[in-house]
Amino acid sequence: MALGGFVWRLGLSSWAYLVLGAAPALAQAQPAETKAPDAPDPQTLEARRHFKSGTKLYRDGNYGGALAEFEEAYRLKPGAGSLQNVALSQKGLFRYSEAAATLEQLLAQHGSELSDGERQAVAEALAELKGLMASIKLRVQPESARVLLDGRPLSTSDWIAPIVLNVGEHTLSADAPGYTSERRVVRVAGGQRDVPVEVVLRCVAGFVEVTSNDPTANIAIDGLPKARRAYKGPVEPDIDHLLQVYRDGVEPFEQTFQVGVCKTIAIEARLEGLDTSPTTEAATAEGQPPSAPPKRVQKGFYGLLTLDLLGLSQQPLAVEISKAQSGGGLGALGLRAGYRLSNPVALDLRLDVGGLEVVGAYDTNAMTTRDYTLRSIHFGPNLKLMTTGEKLRFVTTVGAGIVHHRLAVETSGAVDDEVRGLDPYFSLELGLGFNYGRFLGELGLVALIDGSTALQTGFSEDANKNLTRDLGTTLPMVGFGLRGGFSQWHPAR
Repeated sequence: MALGGFVWRLGLSSWAYLVLGAAPALAQAQPAETKAPDAPDPQTLEARRHFKSGTKLYRDGNYGGALAEFEEAYRLKPGAGSLQNVALSQKGLFRYSEAAATLEQLLAQHGSELSDGERQAVAEALAELKGLMASIKLRVQPESARVLLDGRPLSTSDWIAPIVLNVGEHTLSADAPGYTSERRVVRVAGGQRDVPVEVVLRCVAGFVEVTSNDPTANIAIDGLPKARRAYKGPVEPDIDHLLQVYRDGVEPFEQTFQVGVCKTIAIEARLEGLDTSPTTEAATAEGQPPSAPPKRVQKGFYGLLTLDLLGLSQQPLAVEISKAQSGGGLGALGLRAGYRLSNPVALDLRLDVGGLEVVGAYDTNAMTTRDYTLRSIHFGPNLKLMTTGEKLRFVTTVGAGIVHHRLAVETSGAVDDEVRGLDPYFSLELGLGFNYGRFLGELGLVALIDGSTALQTGFSEDANKNLTRDLGTTLPMVGFGLRGGFSQWHPAR
């Protein structure tokens, strides 16, 4: 190899044979017949210019600039001189593993161009560089995490074999959707091999996997378009999310779902009417999916049969119920019919028929036992407020209307006296509602406050006139309610 420059020493004797300032093209052996040399082609001239520029930058200590110039010279005119100086510049930048790789490339591709002494020098320099290198064995969970080592992205395939590093400190960072990110400094010393480095990211989200029977379908979660055809990704855990799978020409698929931390829920979305609907250009175009349609409004008629079991906080008569042989609670059967106006609001009409029978209650005034019955009919409107879950929801029902009471007092099976009348009522229900297909059910607590003015004024002026003297203006009742029926709302999928 022609040495057209000078030797640059770096403190390692073996590097004395690596050259700076050598011409980028090897000297050509002259044939036996003397010929005028051909003029260099433009590419060779350009390579020489970069080589000379790299030599100057290296002398000035600008190893980064020198490296760029030598790499460009080698690209334009591959030769041993340029590649040697690439390795020198890399070493000057403390990039020992890259310098070693460059020297290995030099021996493999240009070994025949080197003298025996130069090959020996390269081998010794390579051995010295490997003493300034180490390797780590990286393990990252989850495997889908994005990993950066000193700002350079690593793929999963990079983890299969040990990763060769220069001695010193290296910055390792990892992040993945649905996981906490981590950043740490890895410190390695020369000669260390396969140092284990484990990064386990902490899961902070739930995950949903969505597939569809329509390969052109668009997928949105909580109104935000996510993907086409299929989607897997993180969502906030333990809250309701709305999944929409849609495209033009078919009814969209909607489902509300929840998923716990680090859990995965798989949902198969089946769109109906695919055989008769055309595939539009918007549905098949690549790129960002179109915006999600508005959330489907659940509305329509519904009907419920009701059963209430209520306890009275005070009796409608001045008697001691604790001494009664039976009775003390009121049971009611009823019917509700209404219309759901929107996802959170519904209106219905209530018709309930209830009854209470008490046997053997003790009348402290007359110092005798009495039997009595209380019949009631409630009629009035209800306002129902609901959360928007399709399958499960919290329900608050507020109602008011008219109640008809009939209170009869008996002695030995014969009616002594009775009173009938109309009073207002107020009701409050707190419960849990659910759908299974079109079946609609509710279970909850019921508070009912009936007016009692008619019960206090309706008795005749006889021995029973004092039976309601301790009764206030209301008759409160508290208990449980069970409802079951049907709805015309879209069935939860």
